[in-house]
Amino acid sequence: MAGLLSGCAAQSGSTANDAVSDFIEVAELEALDVVRFRDQFSTRPLADRYALVQARGDYYLVVFRRRCHELYGSRFQPDIRYDGKKLRAGIDTIRGCRIDQLFSVDQGQAEELKLVANRLKNE
Repeated sequence: MAGLLSGCAAQSGSTANDAVSDFIEVAELEALDVVRFRDQFSTRPLADRYALVQARGDYYLVVFRRRCHELYGSRFQPDIRYDGKKLRAGIDTIRGCRIDQLFSVDQGQAEELKLVANRLKNE
């Protein structure tokens, strides 16, 4: 997996959205309906349709239904969550952006996603 995103990113015209989408497909990540948390979580944008969510040592890849510019700017939309300890695909939001899909990723996958997304944003 280590070189997976690097290879995707090397293609001309690739974007962070393309690289993350390719990662999901190649890594054969299985979508989750619900993610449960014991406490609060932190969110890190990867691209305008993707973010990493971390709660303690667990990482989740979030796919939004649309571009989520609210992750980057000063515009803030409130989260809509029916249960403070769960995120549900298709129902809940993060910063006002509806969650389309959720995937569990390990720490190595999370670090690789962060590195490649950062590199592609800076190109």
